[in-house]
Amino acid sequence: MKTRDRILLAARNLFNAMGEHNVAASDIAADMEISPGNLYYHFKGKDSIHLSLFASLQREMIATLGPAVQSPGLFDEQQEESAVERSWLFFSVLLELMIDYQYLYENPGSLMQRYPEIDRGFRRLIRLKLSACEVVAAELISGESGRSSHAPDFARLANTMNLTLSYWLPYSRILHPKDDRILTTHRGVLRILSTCAPYMETEQQAFMEECEELYKAMLASGEYAEV
Repeated sequence: MKTRDRILLAARNLFNAMGEHNVAASDIAADMEISPGNLYYHFKGKDSIHLSLFASLQREMIATLGPAVQSPGLFDEQQEESAVERSWLFFSVLLELMIDYQYLYENPGSLMQRYPEIDRGFRRLIRLKLSACEVVAAELISGESGRSSHAPDFARLANTMNLTLSYWLPYSRILHPKDDRILTTHRGVLRILSTCAPYMETEQQAFMEECEELYKAMLASGEYAEV
C-alpha cells in the first residue's frame, strides 16, 4: 500500500475512534510512525485529508447506489434471491460502507459548514439514497402483482427510510454502544425495511417474518454477498 493510502486509512481509523476534532495531523503521523514532514509531503494538513476521504466515500457510494437508480436496476434482472433478500443485501452494503467512514456521519453538519465540497457532496448522496429508497419501497410494497391496493406516497416513505439510513449510526452508537459492526449493520437494515411493513396489508406478517429470519441468518453468518 502506498504511503498516501496508508495515511488516509490511518486518519480514517483515528477519526472514527476518537472523533475528527480530537485528532491533529501530528497524531496521524505519530500513529504511523512517520515524520510530520513526510505526512505534509502527501497532504497539506487535515483539510486535504478530509476532502480526500470524502471523495473516496463519494466514489464508493455512487458505485453502490448506481445499480438501484439506473437501468437495469436492483430488481430488473432475474435473481435467485427474493426482493426482501436483495433489499437486505443492498442496505447492508450501504451501512457497511458508512461504518467505514463513520466519523463523517456523526456530525455531518459541522463538516458541511467547513467544507463546501463536502456540503455539495453530502447533498448529492442524500438525493441518490432517497431515489434508491423509493425504488426499494415500490418493489417491496407493490411488487410485480401489486401487493397493496392502497399504495402509499412512495416519496414520503422513501424519505423516512432514508432518514433512518442516514442517521442510524449515531443513533445506534447512543442506544447500543456495545454493538459490533455486524449487529449495527443488520439491526439498522431491519429498522429501515420495517418502515414498509404497515403498507403490506395481508403480506405484512409474512414480510416481517422474512425480515426477522434474514436478520438472524445474517448475524449467524457474519457475511453476505455484494450487491
